[in-house]
Amino acid sequence: MREVFALAALMLAVTDVSAHYIFQQLGVGSVKNPVFKYIRQNSNYNSPVTDLASNDLRCNVGANGAATETLAVKAGDTFTFYLDTPVYHQGPVSLYMSKAPGAVSQYDGSGGWFKINEWGPSFSGGQGTWPLAGQYTYSIPSCLSDGEYLLRIESIGIHNPWPAGLPQFYVSCAQIKLTGGGSANPPTVKIPGVFKNTDPGYTANIYTNFNSYTVPGPAVWKCGDANGGEEATPTEPEPTTLITSTISATPEVETPTCATSKYGQCGGIGFSGCSYCADGSTCFKQNDYYSQCV
Repeated sequence: MREVFALAALMLAVTDVSAHYIFQQLGVGSVKNPVFKYIRQNSNYNSPVTDLASNDLRCNVGANGAATETLAVKAGDTFTFYLDTPVYHQGPVSLYMSKAPGAVSQYDGSGGWFKINEWGPSFSGGQGTWPLAGQYTYSIPSCLSDGEYLLRIESIGIHNPWPAGLPQFYVSCAQIKLTGGGSANPPTVKIPGVFKNTDPGYTANIYTNFNSYTVPGPAVWKCGDANGGEEATPTEPEPTTLITSTISATPEVETPTCATSKYGQCGGIGFSGCSYCADGSTCFKQNDYYSQCV
């Protein structure tokens, strides 16, 4: 009987984890590259990051640059991030870049970041609609200076309103080597550090008086802005395989199907158990191999 309960708990944990999504492939032009060939592979499967002070906000938990190849791209190239499952949690999607001081495979993302695009909600008739998709396409700014960069995509799920629920960050980083660019060096921000739990885009309740929204993070930077070099006006492609998500009056509350008791393990490399903590405790990362409910 004990074995039956253990198997049931494991199945619930796997089901809960698989209910999320991960950006796992990068394409350039018409070429769709293999899974995690140029994207740093994370170690927490498709679970989100929720700690605003964590370095995991940069590229996700356990994302390893040394084990990832770097893709050669040209300034102005169109690229696409593909997911295993289309984004379905309401919230914004943003694209960031960070220039490495040398080889991007050795870069931890501790330098400056700048945002090159964002997808937020549109509003009509008192309702907000999010551009939820299975892939997101944009172009490398043509005026950026040559070098190696982290190219980061971020989906913030705000479907469980703060403070009862924490916004969920689904992030991935690709490694690229840029040539054929200009001389622009955009103003930057730090990750972690740029996101605050007082940001209106973080604390927004999408089920109550939701008629405007500000995407968290810095303003989108484009060629022609401060330190932006020559003017460039690339066409912004819309996300493909679009899923229209209109907010209803009933919150979409993600109910955990399992709960780890206080002081129990809730994460870490190789951990396959329940990643949710019982009421009154939260999952705290002690190191890459062990997180505990405290």
